[in-house]
Amino acid sequence: MGVALAWSAAAVASLFKVYFATLRVRLVLPDGSVTRLSDYVTGAEVFALCERDALILAGAIASRCPTVLVASGRDGDRATAALEAMGCRVIRRPSQRGGAAALFQIICELQESDTALGITVDGPLGPAGLAKSGAVVCALRTERPLRVLGAAARRSLVFPNTWSGIYLPLPFTTVIIVMAHMPLPQAKGVADIAMLTERLTATLATVRAKAIHIVEARP
Repeated sequence: MGVALAWSAAAVASLFKVYFATLRVRLVLPDGSVTRLSDYVTGAEVFALCERDALILAGAIASRCPTVLVASGRDGDRATAALEAMGCRVIRRPSQRGGAAALFQIICELQESDTALGITVDGPLGPAGLAKSGAVVCALRTERPLRVLGAAARRSLVFPNTWSGIYLPLPFTTVIIVMAHMPLPQAKGVADIAMLTERLTATLATVRAKAIHIVEARP
């Protein structure tokens, strides 16, 4: 990583932390209770999220020093620099076809770590909201609980011409993050993994809908 890129990433990370502190974020837990984000103690968990929520959820979990998977290329270099500046441990995806190798590396490292793992499950190119199997496989292989996250902001800027509709909440707005626990029975083969991945897609839609409903209903 170049010196200029490292300095730039550190500056962006610092500004993002200041910006994130202006947001009124509330976390809805699987039991329905509502808490402040700072009161949730992150353990050895796998967090599944959609690309559209990536910016707000990156701010929510980055301070917990999660492991994250980042693609190769120039954009991946910038993302890696920013995430590492915020305290994340980054594993790089070696190529567009290197997802399986990167997933295997993540599983191996998680077995020797107690940090959380965050995976954008509908990337790298969508369709938006349609989960791939990576988070399910990681949770199964490492025997970690799978937490499904969805978020909504009262006021936000949606970036145009993006496949996911990724957005950035405006400063000082209310943000709701909904978390669901997805039980994972023992999977015996590819068909079981596919079924659980379909269930993950449905759960992602549910938590997103709930987050939107709550944020619109709050005064």
